[in-house]
Amino acid sequence: MENREIEDSNKLKLPTIKQYKSTARQAYFNFIKSNLGIGVIVLPVVTYQVGLLWSIFLFVPIAFSCVKSSQFMIEIADDLNTENILYSDIIKQTLGILWAHILDIAIILQLIGLCIAYLIFLTESLAQSLIQIDIQMTKLQCLLLTLIIVIPLSFVRKIHFFHSTSKYGFYSALASFCIILYDCQNRLSIIDNFHFSNLMNFKNTFNYVGVAILCCEGIFTVLPIRDSMKNKFEFKSVAAQSLMTAFGISIFLSLISSSTYQQDTQSIVLFSIQNPILEVVSLILYSISLLLTFPLQLFPAVQIVESTFQKTIFQYTSFHDIEENSNDDSPILKDAVSICNKNDNITCEKDDEVFEDRFLQIIIRSTLMITIYFIAYCVPHLSHFLNLIGSIFGSLLQFCFPVLVHMIYFKNSKSTRLVIQYAIILIVSILAIFLGTAESLKHLL
Repeated sequence: MENREIEDSNKLKLPTIKQYKSTARQAYFNFIKSNLGIGVIVLPVVTYQVGLLWSIFLFVPIAFSCVKSSQFMIEIADDLNTENILYSDIIKQTLGILWAHILDIAIILQLIGLCIAYLIFLTESLAQSLIQIDIQMTKLQCLLLTLIIVIPLSFVRKIHFFHSTSKYGFYSALASFCIILYDCQNRLSIIDNFHFSNLMNFKNTFNYVGVAILCCEGIFTVLPIRDSMKNKFEFKSVAAQSLMTAFGISIFLSLISSSTYQQDTQSIVLFSIQNPILEVVSLILYSISLLLTFPLQLFPAVQIVESTFQKTIFQYTSFHDIEENSNDDSPILKDAVSICNKNDNITCEKDDEVFEDRFLQIIIRSTLMITIYFIAYCVPHLSHFLNLIGSIFGSLLQFCFPVLVHMIYFKNSKSTRLVIQYAIILIVSILAIFLGTAESLKHLL
C-alpha cells in the first residue's frame, strides 16, 4: 500500500515539471555544438600527413557513415514513438541486456578518453602560454596546476548549469577558429611562391581515420536533442543539415590551415599560429570551451558508474534483509521482493543527483579523476591517442551499434540501397577498428 501511494504521488508530481521544447533551428545549432569536438583542432596535422586530396577522399565515407548511422537511430526512435528514449534503450530492445552493458562500458571508455584528451590539451596549452612569458614548466607541473580548475568541475552535481553555458563554449571555440583563419590569411599574404607540398600520402591513412571519426562526437546527443524538439519527426532532416555543417567547418578549417602551415603544422593546430598574442588568446578561448564542456563529457560516464553502484548496493541490502527476515510473511517483505525483481526497471527521478551517498560518490569520482590524470601524464602524443579512441570506441558507438540495431529492427526490409549503406558503414568501421588501432598503438607503445 505504501509503495502504491508513493507511485501515485510521483505520478501527481510529474505534470508540475515544466519542460522546454526547442524549435528546429535551436535543435540544428545544438547538434552542431555537440559534434564540434576536440578532433577539429587535431585534424589539420593528420590532414597534412595524408595529403590534402587523400584527406578529402577519406573524409567523404566517414562523413557519410556518420550521417547515416545517426539517421538510423532517429528512424528507430520515430518508429517506436516513445518519450525519452535513449541509445541504451534501443540497444536493450534489439540486442538484449548483455549488449546494453557492453554499450555502457564502451560509452564510459570513450568519454573518459575524451576527458583525457581535453586534459592533455589544457596541459599543453598552459605550458605553451607560459613559454610566451619565459616560464618553463614540466608536464607534471602543468598537470598539477590544472587540478585547481578541473577537480572542482569534476564534482559538479547540478549539471544543468553547464547545459545552459555550453553555447558560450561553442562561441569560444568558433572565435579560436576565426583566429586560425585570420593567421592563415596573414601568412598567405607574405608568401610569394605558395605551393602544396603534400597532396597524397597513403602510408599515413590510418593515422587520419580515427581522428576524423572523433570530429563527430554527437551520437550520444542524437536522441536527447530529438526528444527536446516540439516536432520530433522533423529531426531527421535537421540532424543531416547539422552534421553537414559541422563536417564543413571541420574539413574547411583543416584544409586551409594544413595547406597554409604545411610542414609547420603542429599536433594541435593552435600552436601553429605565428603571432604569440593571437596564439595565447586562441588557446585561452579554446580552453574555456573545453572547460565548459568537460563536465558534460564526464557526467554520463559518472552517471553510468554511480547508477551501477546504486543498483548493486540496493540489491545486496534488499536480499540481505530478506534473508534475515525469511520467516516474515508481512506485506512489506513481499513488496521488497517485488521491488528487487523489478530492479532493472528502476529509473532515477533526480536528473542530476544520481547517487545519494556523498562519501561513495566522492570515492568514485576521485578514482576516475586519478585514472584520467595518470593516463594523461603517460600519453606521449595527443593525435595518436585521439586516433586510438576514435578507431575503437568511435567506430563501435558511431557506426557498428547503430547499423546492427537498424538491421535487426528493420529486418524485414529488402531494400538493396539499405544493404549497400550497411556495407559501406561496416567496412569503414572494421577497417578503422583493426588498422587504425594497430597504427595508433604502434606510435603510442
